[in-house]
Amino acid sequence: MTNDKKLFTEEVKKLLHDPRILKLGAFPQHHGSNTLAHCLAVAMRSFEFAEKLGWDIDERELARGAMLHDYYQYDIKKEGLTPFQHGTSHPQIAMEKADKDFHLSEKEKNIIRSHMWPLTLGHPPKSKEAILVSLADKDVAAVEFSKPEVIRVKKVVDYFKEFVKK
Repeated sequence: MTNDKKLFTEEVKKLLHDPRILKLGAFPQHHGSNTLAHCLAVAMRSFEFAEKLGWDIDERELARGAMLHDYYQYDIKKEGLTPFQHGTSHPQIAMEKADKDFHLSEKEKNIIRSHMWPLTLGHPPKSKEAILVSLADKDVAAVEFSKPEVIRVKKVVDYFKEFVKK
């Protein structure tokens, strides 16, 4: 199965030209990332997963759902939210804001609302596209969370290499 990557990419590019989407770059995400970069990474990873799994997807809805899955537009720390509070509340906030600004389909609403499943137990993914975004979000977040540790380990390895040379 090969999905139309050009159609998917065109939809992502269209969103990347929207000033409302570009504002996501001002909001921090996991360990030095920002929400715009995170959403773009989730979109690209979602499409990669669809290809690897051989799933026929709706490219437009996958692109829109993935790019808008964290459209909550606030700084978690400034709002004083715990990670749990944010994790359970932001999918609904993102879905409502995205629907107001972009007029979502029911599938797109579910993609956004269910992306934190199973944390948001009452809102499971109801489509292949929603499953892909939920999985990609976790995969991208794991990479973003591990970056500081990878950098720290590299510094230790580099130090050890220099130490051994002496």
